[in-house]
Amino acid sequence: MATIDQLEAAGFDLTTASGDQIAVLQSLSDEELQVLVSIKARMEEAADVEAHAYASGGWCW
Repeated sequence: MATIDQLEAAGFDLTTASGDQIAVLQSLSDEELQVLVSIKARMEEAADVEAHAYASGGWCW
């Protein structure tokens, strides 16, 4: 089970999370938390790429 400290260290902002959301996150195993952190990182990276492409006027592959 994940602790609040582990979730915050993984980059989750719990200040706006509901009690139910925190409970679900805390119920994750270490492996599940690692998968979620990996997905979160990929989504943030994709958002950064999209924002850069938009700011530069289009996609440049």
